[in-house]
This record gives sequence, structure tokens and C-alpha cells, in this order.
Amino acid sequence: MKKKNYLFFVLLVAISIISCKSASGLEEVLKTYSVANKTECETKDGYWYKDKCWANFKETNNNITASEIDAEVDKQLTSVKDFGLELNNNNYKLDLFLPQIDEEENEFTFISVFTNKNGKKQTLVQVAPLKAMEKEKKKFSVQSVLFDADLSVLKDNQEAKISSYIIAKGKAEVIKTGDNEETMLLDFKGSLSSKKDSSTMPYTVKAGMMLTGIGNTTLEVKGNEVYLNGILGTISYKQFKNLIKEHPEVKTIVLEKVPGSINDAVNMHTGKLIKNAGFTTKVLANSQISSGGVDLFCAGRKRVVTKGAKIGVHSWSGGSFSAGELPKDHPAHQYQIAYFNEVLGSPNGEDFYFYTLQSASFNDIHWMSIDEVKTWNLATEINK
Repeated sequence: MKKKNYLFFVLLVAISIISCKSASGLEEVLKTYSVANKTECETKDGYWYKDKCWANFKETNNNITASEIDAEVDKQLTSVKDFGLELNNNNYKLDLFLPQIDEEENEFTFISVFTNKNGKKQTLVQVAPLKAMEKEKKKFSVQSVLFDADLSVLKDNQEAKISSYIIAKGKAEVIKTGDNEETMLLDFKGSLSSKKDSSTMPYTVKAGMMLTGIGNTTLEVKGNEVYLNGILGTISYKQFKNLIKEHPEVKTIVLEKVPGSINDAVNMHTGKLIKNAGFTTKVLANSQISSGGVDLFCAGRKRVVTKGAKIGVHSWSGGSFSAGELPKDHPAHQYQIAYFNEVLGSPNGEDFYFYTLQSASFNDIHWMSIDEVKTWNLATEINK
């Protein structure tokens, strides 16, 4: 991985880990019961799929139905409305809250993106020792750095000089409540010292792990096209729902920098919205999309690839394993298989899905060649 893409890579790994809700060991996930039929499987509290009784697979929020999706999106967006950042006595809504694990550095990092009072995106990065997130830990400290940029959508030439965007450093104390992903709340209280004049800026952050699935995409309408940037999530579904209603003139979605999805369950429904509305999806010569961004691109009725565009694929994470380690008949694949067959057709959709799992591990990325784009019929049109 080139150094200039380090930040993109870090975000990609975080997205891959967080978007997968399961964290079981591979041996546990592969366990099956020896039974003859679905009825016998149910008596053992197993999950019947592909004529096998899977011992430890449970339906999760990856299976949001079409009838449930609108209510589920509203519920998720409502649950995070009280979260935010107070900096120097100014209150800001969090556009993105992204926790990530760096096992090599033995650190846990919290990335918070917000829009300041001048309308500019800024990023607060808070770093704690990895052990701080252990279940029994209720209080811990973080080191803080404030960047005068949105780190989630930096371009390559900006990533190379990331340190130049630092405007303040400091520290904070954190109180953690709740023991699981659905209920965990984090209250940060600290201060930052301005790099410019050494003035002190007090700050607090209130956030919950449920905020990680919201995403921070932006849609910019230009004529009959809309330009998409950012990390896909719950908010993206709402944005496209509103776009379809309010901008019937828009026919094409241009994906610029879309590093992935933080909420795959909702992202699949966003893709279905795009397909059913008949949108064309397009990537430009300087576009860079990967993971869930590629999933969304595939939903276009017409799919236009401009040579030079970077299209990245990889496996998803099961916590302690990559999805490529699961057999093809494992039920964890079923929702993605159904999605890709719907948007790309069967059997190409399913075959492409399994190709992505083998292309790279969840903590790596494979940039598709133009020949691979052609092989998998990812594009209906290729432009120079």
C-alpha cells in the first residue's frame, strides 16, 4: 500500500470491521448439527440453510426487509440526534463518528468529523490505548488532535501532507457506559491547545457506538447529475430517498471518493433504491471507490467507467476471520448474494461477490484492472 493512501487504507479497515456486526471465531461459525431436515434443526435452535443445520448463525440486522427499511432508517437517525461536539462554547452535530482498532500500534482511535461555524469540515482524532475499550474499563484518557480538514475524503495529494492540517492538540478524559455496541455511550471532556497562538479550547464529545453506522455522504446536484462523496451509511439511504422525490431531473450518480459503507445492511437497500429508480452510475478518471462504494456503483441500470478510475474490492470481516474463509454455502453470504444477483443478474452477481472475497483480505484492497472490469461486466460502458 502506497504511503499516500495510508489514511484511505485506515478508514477502509475501520469500515470493514465496524460494518460487520459478528465477531465470532471461525470454528464456532462453521459448526453444524447432523440432522435430517429443517424441523430437526429448529429443535436444536439451529439455522437451516442449503440443507445444513448451522449451529451458531442467527438472523441479524443484515436482514432488514423492504417493508422495514424506512422505519429502521428513521429509528437509527433518531437514536443519534442528541450526539454531538461542543468546542470553545460552540455546538456542532457530528457528521461522522468512526472508531477504529490499530493492533500494530496497540491503539483505539475515535475519528469525529464535523462542520464548523464557518461551514468548513474539520476532524477531531482521539487516541486511547487499546486496553481502554476492555469491557470492565469505565474511564480512560485520550490524546487529541484537531485537523482543519475532513480526513474521510482527502485526495491523494492532501493525504501526503496530512500533518500540515493539524491546528490544535490536547487530551481528554472519557466516561464509558453500556456494555455492548447497541448501548455503549462515550462522554469525552478535555481541552485543545491552538497551534497558532497556544490558546486553550475546551471541548466535549457525546457519542455512541450506534453513531458509527450513520455515514457522512454528501450529494451535490449539478444539472441532471448528482455527485456522491463520503462514507455510505444510514444517512445515504435517506439522502437518495429525498433526491428521488425532490430532483426528478437527476438521471446519473457520479461517484467521486466513496471508500465504503459503514452499514452494509442499509447500503443494500440504498442500492435497490438506485436500481429501481433507473439511475446511471458513473466513475470519473479521478474517482476512487471501494468496498460498499463498488456495491452501490453496481446498482446502476447503466454503469459507466472512465479509464483511470480506481475501483477497489476486498473481503468483509467476521471479526477474527475474513468472509473468504467461509464455505460458499454458509448463510452469512446469503444477503450479499441476493443483492448482487438482483443488481448484476444471476449467476454473474453471485460469481462477482465470491471473486471480491478472494481478491483481498478485509484489511487489504485490490484495485481492479480494466480487463477485470470487463470480465465481470461491471461496466456497461467504458470511456477513455
